Amino acid sequence: MPPFVARFMPHFFAVIALLGLGAAKAEAPDLPLGLYPSYPPLDMRDTTTGVLEGFDVDLATALSQRMGMTPRMVETGFAQLIPSLLTGRIRMFFNGMVDTPLRRQSVSFVDYLQSGFQFVTLSGDDQAPSSLPELCGRRVAASRVTSVPAELLAWSERNCVAQQRPPVLLFATENSADARLQLREGRVVAALQDSLTLPWTVEISGHTLQALGEPFHLSPLGIGLPKGDAAFTCRVSNALLALQRDGTYLSLIHKWHLPENAALPAQPVPKECTDHAP
Repeated sequence: MPPFVARFMPHFFAVIALLGLGAAKAEAPDLPLGLYPSYPPLDMRDTTTGVLEGFDVDLATALSQRMGMTPRMVETGFAQLIPSLLTGRIRMFFNGMVDTPLRRQSVSFVDYLQSGFQFVTLSGDDQAPSSLPELCGRRVAASRVTSVPAELLAWSERNCVAQQRPPVLLFATENSADARLQLREGRVVAALQDSLTLPWTVEISGHTLQALGEPFHLSPLGIGLPKGDAAFTCRVSNALLALQRDGTYLSLIHKWHLPENAALPAQPVPKECTDHAP
């Protein structure tokens, strides 16, 4: 090897090493995220392109990027979200799952929204109830595969029976879409559904539907995370706080037509998380 070539070889390899290091840094760690696209406007699929979209998709992407990770959406049935997390198939899940003590026995949660229940009626219908007491003694639809029927009956006990009015007549349906179909066809005077999705429902109906009354029984919805991984939970908490503070979180609330009461205020990160900022 000529002497002048040998003299520059160490510099050549040093440059190559630096370039390789830069490439390694550019490859962010993979973050598999579980989503079930059946909960618009949080989780759904664009009917034209087939691409996953919604509030959860946008927030998951922003959170991942804030933590320096590359999001990889993994379509997962709702019933399989927790099992998939426990087996390591996913590292995090969304889908508006209610944060309950029972579920916290298996997974950790970072709460990111809240939702309750709210009545919906037909707009422009002279026969539609105009106040909540008018629901008493009349048929109201609710999806049988959810907790909505139980909430409706409990509401009836408090607001109808306890007030010496006739109870609401439960009309159980296959799902929320079916409940709204029964409403449009005049078989019921109202439907009870998730308050988080109601503004979106009204919007896509062309405002042929309208909300009746205010949401009740608000509960926190959580991002599901592996139980026992405190460092990762703290990273997610810090990243969410950063998105709340810089306005990203509220901009997504508005983009996807979520109600203002769905947004959670920014909370101080627990002391044990201060060393895990993203």
